Amino acid sequence: MATAVAAMAGAFILLSTQASAITWEKDFATGLTPGNTNPSGVWAYGPNEDADAAFREDGDWFFVADNRADGFSADAQWRLYNKSGTLVRGGDVWMNLGAGESRWQNKDFTEGYNLQFRVCRGHSDGTYLEHCSGWVSTTA
Repeated sequence: MATAVAAMAGAFILLSTQASAITWEKDFATGLTPGNTNPSGVWAYGPNEDADAAFREDGDWFFVADNRADGFSADAQWRLYNKSGTLVRGGDVWMNLGAGESRWQNKDFTEGYNLQFRVCRGHSDGTYLEHCSGWVSTTA
């Protein structure tokens, strides 16, 4: 009996883990404008103004700017949660065109879901991030 219970518990944990796994998305901000050049929306500012990121709900656009020549790229790291609070998607939008550059990247999010994002600097090969802002929450 104890063996059967342990086996069932192990199977439940395995299925729960697999069901909650997401594929992390990696994009590069390359667009010059999403139509309207005003980057109005919700902003995240990097410590010491190394980088900035914004999210515009109208069209699901990320704006990412690299403000410092330091050998790092700017990154808008994001997480999307459904209405039940379950993480359903996540990713990074990198802007690796150099200091003083900024670009846009379009995503397609489910309306009404909770989006959290922050701006970081790091290496776009994914080896590490540093100097991230706090997480900012908005609605997709």
